[in-house]
Amino acid sequence: MTMYKIVGADGKVYGPIDLEQLQQWAAQGRVNPQTRIQPEGTTEWKPASEVPEVQAALAAAGFGPALAPPPQPVGPAAGVALETGLAITSFVLGIVSVVLFCIGPLLGIPAIICGHIAHGRARRAPAQHGGAGFAIAGFVLGYVSLALCLLVLPAMLLPALARAKGRAQSIICANNLKQVGVAFKIWALDHNDQFPFNVGTNSGGTLELCAPGPDGYDRNAALHFMVMSNELSTPLILVCRASPNSPAFSFQNLQSANVTYLLHTGPGINETNPAAVLAVCPVCKNVLLVDGSVQRRPNVQPKSALFSPTLPLKPERR
Repeated sequence: MTMYKIVGADGKVYGPIDLEQLQQWAAQGRVNPQTRIQPEGTTEWKPASEVPEVQAALAAAGFGPALAPPPQPVGPAAGVALETGLAITSFVLGIVSVVLFCIGPLLGIPAIICGHIAHGRARRAPAQHGGAGFAIAGFVLGYVSLALCLLVLPAMLLPALARAKGRAQSIICANNLKQVGVAFKIWALDHNDQFPFNVGTNSGGTLELCAPGPDGYDRNAALHFMVMSNELSTPLILVCRASPNSPAFSFQNLQSANVTYLLHTGPGINETNPAAVLAVCPVCKNVLLVDGSVQRRPNVQPKSALFSPTLPLKPERR
C-alpha cells in the first residue's frame, strides 16, 4: 500500500498516511488542490491536484479541476514576438552583396557584423531573439561577397588596367618621337636643311659614323642623337617607357642601352622626302616621319638584331 506525506497549512509535514486517510482529509478540507504531497519512495513534492488518487476526493469536496494551476507555457510558445530584425537585415545585406559583388565590401562587411551580433543574441537569449538561421546565412553570404571581390574583380580589372597602361605608354612614346622630330628640324635649319647623319663630322655631323643595317636602321643611333644634345635638351625622351631600356641622365654618358628608338639613316632621309620614316619605336610600333608627324604602324617589324642595347658604337667603313 502506498503511503503519503503532506505539508499542512502550518508548514509542517504530516504522515506517512495511507490513501484512505488522505482522501478523508481531502473531504474534510484539510487537503486542497495546492497542498504539497509526496508519495512514499519518491523525493518529489507535487500539488494534490496532480496526484490522480486524490483528484476524485478533491472533486467530491467541491474542488473542481479548473482550480488546478494551469501549465505555464515556456519559450517561444508563450506568444512573445521574437526580435529578428538584425538577423533579417544581415541576410538581405548578404544577398545584395553577392549579387552586386563589385561593391561587396560596402555591403558584405555590414552583413558579417550584423550576422554575428544577431547570432550571438539568438544563442544567449533564444526566448527573446530569433532568426539564428538568417544570421548565419547573412554573415556567410557576406564572407562570400568579400571573397568574390578579392578574387574576381582583380581578374577582371587587371587586363583593363594593362590595356590602359599600354595606351598611356604609347601616348608618351608618341610625344617623345614628336620632340625628336622637332629636334631634327631645328638642327637641320642650322645645317643647310640636312640631318646629322647626312653632314660630315668636320661640319658637326655624324656622316662618317653611320652604321646602317640591311633595312636602313642605324646601329649607332646614340651617336646621331648625341650631336643634337642642344636641340633634344634631355636624353630621357630617347627611351620609351614600355621598353626595358634605362635612360641616361646626361648626353656625355649616352650609350646604345639608353636609346629605344631605331633611327633610319641614309641620303634619302631629308626634308625633300617628308613621308620617309625617320625613327621607329620597336615596342609601341610608333613611327616618326621626316615631316615630324607620328603614326602607329603595328606591322612595323625591324630586325631583332637592331633591338639589342649592347651593340657597339663603332662606325662601319662606308
